[in-house]
Amino acid sequence: MTQSENSSRMDSDQVFHDAIHGSMELPPLCVEIINTIQFQRLRNIKQLGHAPFSHVFEGFINEYRKKAGGEEWEHEDASCEMLEHLFKENPHVKVERNDIDFIKDLITGKPEKSQRPKFLYQIINNKSYNIDVDKWDYLARDSHFLGIGKSFDHERMIKMSKVISDQICYRDKTVDNFFDMFYSRYRLHKTAYKHKTVLLFNKLLGEALKSANEHLKIFEKVDDMKKFTYFTDSILEEILKNEDNGNLKEAQNKLKDIINRSYKYKGTVDDRNDQGEEPGNIVCKAKFDYGARKRNPLVKIPFYKKGNVFL
Repeated sequence: MTQSENSSRMDSDQVFHDAIHGSMELPPLCVEIINTIQFQRLRNIKQLGHAPFSHVFEGFINEYRKKAGGEEWEHEDASCEMLEHLFKENPHVKVERNDIDFIKDLITGKPEKSQRPKFLYQIINNKSYNIDVDKWDYLARDSHFLGIGKSFDHERMIKMSKVISDQICYRDKTVDNFFDMFYSRYRLHKTAYKHKTVLLFNKLLGEALKSANEHLKIFEKVDDMKKFTYFTDSILEEILKNEDNGNLKEAQNKLKDIINRSYKYKGTVDDRNDQGEEPGNIVCKAKFDYGARKRNPLVKIPFYKKGNVFL
């Protein structure tokens, strides 16, 4: 491609295809951001906008920080730091300071002295009633790639949404769709996120990372965005490939237990106390709900009926 052809291409919208959302047309500025090393990091992690292994790692590092007397780490804050780092390392990507701050507020869902409409902060990280595009994306994406399908139609929910009194509200006839969405969430937790084997693997993974941390400084990488850029799921290969390093032997054995499934397991995965635990066995426990613990998750969602009347 010649320089003029490349320049012409960057001056026009480009079409990308996504397995969940289909074809999307993005403007040149978005394409410039996508083409940075910091954004392309997402190719090498299974969960978008996170550290490796998503919320599992978040639990590991916060346990580590609590023991060390440090502050709690949240992936939303890391996303904001990475955003700042992205623009610092790529000065050719021109975005106004107030727009960067706005994006960061959208990520955290906590606007700082913003004069913009409140409903804008309910789109990505909705602190009001926990319905947002982030939730729709991961529920639809995980259901698809796990091969279990989904019963809710997020596109219909979007089309049936409306801003009333500065908040995003939904037509009353979408209530069944929301019920299906929360059931999909429950099913994913039951069959995948909190399956007994997954919980066991998570426990072994945590032990492996903690063991390797002293040598590889794993938990420090989240505080340095240059290191965090290359901190991806490949950390497992980094541990395993250093077979001559005695400092990583324990971590390597834990990972090999996961790969070879050479472990013991006893107990059930629910909210009851497990009885009869034997030495050497690992017992995993989990609780399941529909997203609001013991409360009905539909209660806080603002619904309206024809004529823009609240229910």
